[in-house]
Amino acid sequence: MKPANDVSIPPRALRLKTEAGNCLTIAVGKADPAFAAELIDEAVRLMRRAQELSGAAAGKD
Repeated sequence: MKPANDVSIPPRALRLKTEAGNCLTIAVGKADPAFAAELIDEAVRLMRRAQELSGAAAGKD
């Protein structure tokens, strides 16, 4: 993925990337491994979508 300061990244992709980071931050602090795993899975889904959006934006050039 491109650096966060790259203006060619769509705003929605940046928000999704931020939310993915938030999920991981919360997951690290959870004692319940099942809940932490769900948060990590959600972070992966969010990052994939952010990458899809970034790729779609790059294709518009």
